[in-house]
Amino acid sequence: MAEVISEVTKIRRRVLTEVAALIFNNRLVEDVEGLPKKLTDEGLTSYRCCQYKEQAILQERIKLALGIDITAEDSKKRLEELARNVLDQPVARSDKPYITLIEEACDHCSIDKMFVTNACRNCVAHNCVNSCPRDAIKIVDNRAFIIREKCIECGLCAKACSYGAIVEIERPCSRACAVDAIVSGDKASAAIEEGNCVECGACIVACPFGAISYRSEIVNAIKMLRHSQSETVALVAPSFIGQFGPGVDWDVLKEGLKKLGFTRVVMVAAGADEVIREESRELLENIEFNKGVTFNSCCPSFKNLINKHYPELTAGISTTESPMLKTARLLKKSGDDDIKNIFIGPCLAKKGEAIRESNGLIDGVLTYEEIAAVLVGAGINLAKLGGEKSRRDNNLENPSIDALNFCAAGGVSKAILNSMERDGLQVKTAAGIRDCDKLLKQISRGVFKIDFMEGMGCQDGCIGGPGTMTGPAKAKGLLKKMSREVEMNV
Repeated sequence: MAEVISEVTKIRRRVLTEVAALIFNNRLVEDVEGLPKKLTDEGLTSYRCCQYKEQAILQERIKLALGIDITAEDSKKRLEELARNVLDQPVARSDKPYITLIEEACDHCSIDKMFVTNACRNCVAHNCVNSCPRDAIKIVDNRAFIIREKCIECGLCAKACSYGAIVEIERPCSRACAVDAIVSGDKASAAIEEGNCVECGACIVACPFGAISYRSEIVNAIKMLRHSQSETVALVAPSFIGQFGPGVDWDVLKEGLKKLGFTRVVMVAAGADEVIREESRELLENIEFNKGVTFNSCCPSFKNLINKHYPELTAGISTTESPMLKTARLLKKSGDDDIKNIFIGPCLAKKGEAIRESNGLIDGVLTYEEIAAVLVGAGINLAKLGGEKSRRDNNLENPSIDALNFCAAGGVSKAILNSMERDGLQVKTAAGIRDCDKLLKQISRGVFKIDFMEGMGCQDGCIGGPGTMTGPAKAKGLLKKMSREVEMNV
């Protein structure tokens, strides 16, 4: 999550909120067809050639808000028909990738990586010409000219130019992706190579045109809250602090979610305490039997990175369930097996994890961005709630400080070290897929041997996830404050 909220983010959140409000007002089918025009008339989007293109793109964004797979053939139907189908169908989760490209929104960024700017002075040195190993630069009309057919995009010319007149340009989405999952598609638009994608969501944050987005689960969640005969439980990740404003603490958030229709609200950090105990035991066993490095299991993007790009290291991934799954399992054990669990957190990769690994434990996954849109759509203002202190479930609402700090980079390894109280443990941490990739590459090559690696798919850990509402710097400060308060009350 960037520290500054972009216009793209504002548009996505507005669309989510409008769709949620239409559902709560029982006007989705009647009014969704006119929503693109309503939003353009209000000036929400005015960046492209005409209002008709803006409305076409908004239609695709609305489809994603409805949970529609926009790559499917039947997604071409009218919004009214799609909305009716979504409302009438039983609650179901698709196994299709959640991160997707809105073709109409892609600006088809230039794929020529090296570019000569007007700063070229046609100097005598011609360092650019002499540095090129493929003779791909000539002087044409008193300036450097790159012969595209010969250029291998090595970047030596840019480094050699004394004026910095040659720049290296890369698509923002491609530059943000550390695993080469963004490739050139048809008509020079971007495309997602699913075989490489680790679902971190960095491309969504990076694309300045909002061409990469995700399918939302707000419709399914609202349907469960309004119509399910089962108890619906909110599983809130520990990174919630600060996401809904500095004054929204646990009790305020809990009150708001209950007003929304959740029958129970629990902390996923409670499951993190179980993970700390189990993963520590597993690590100790791996050390004793010399099984090699152990990798944390809590971050699905990190696990995807290992499974897809370092298959030789997959045996080292901890078999301990993630805090999300562990908390859901604790709930199933302590109550009705028919409860509906909805995870609320900062992560897009959790949507995929819930499909692949939950075996029915998780019925829905909402980012903080999505749940905020649902709250606003329902007319619930968290800032105006009292947040009266309520009785806390001893097992599911009183996690340890180590569990609360799972959401910050370094929090998992610190918790493991505190739990084991064993000297000499060799531990490495990495946050962000690029840094995780570098460290895994060294481990795979045997550059060094360690006992435990903590990998987080997002910079700063979960508090920097793509589904957050506030920047990681602010969230980190509020997390430290909450940890101090918990420590004082212990």
